[in-house]
Amino acid sequence: MKGLVIWIRTEDGSDEAILDKLGTEIEERGGRVEVFHSKAVENLGMEKNDKAKAVACAMLASHGVVVITSGAENPSIKSGEKLEIRIIEESDLFNTAIHDSFIRDLELAGLVPAPKYDVHPDEEKEILRKLQDLGYLDD
Repeated sequence: MKGLVIWIRTEDGSDEAILDKLGTEIEERGGRVEVFHSKAVENLGMEKNDKAKAVACAMLASHGVVVITSGAENPSIKSGEKLEIRIIEESDLFNTAIHDSFIRDLELAGLVPAPKYDVHPDEEKEILRKLQDLGYLDD
């Protein structure tokens, strides 16, 4: 699987709760997630070095982890064969339609797992019957 860094463009000093929320959402889908908070960046001595932070995120993502971080600037790394960088504005994540579209795009690109749904056995039988009636499944 291609590595993924989700870079949320934020204002300096903004609340990082949105990073945790997005991380939880992807984790609940079955994805391996690491939220790279500014405190972690400080602990690594990178608070003034966005390039070092971006490289650290890319290295972590190259091991199959979805890395979520934030910054006021765009990351200094680029998407490539083994790494995908997706940038989104913090304010866009508060807009349900944009948020859902962003997650769906990641899902369709194979970067995050599809959501897990619990379907009642009776509902599953009905869905299978309809798919058979439409010719999608053999009897």
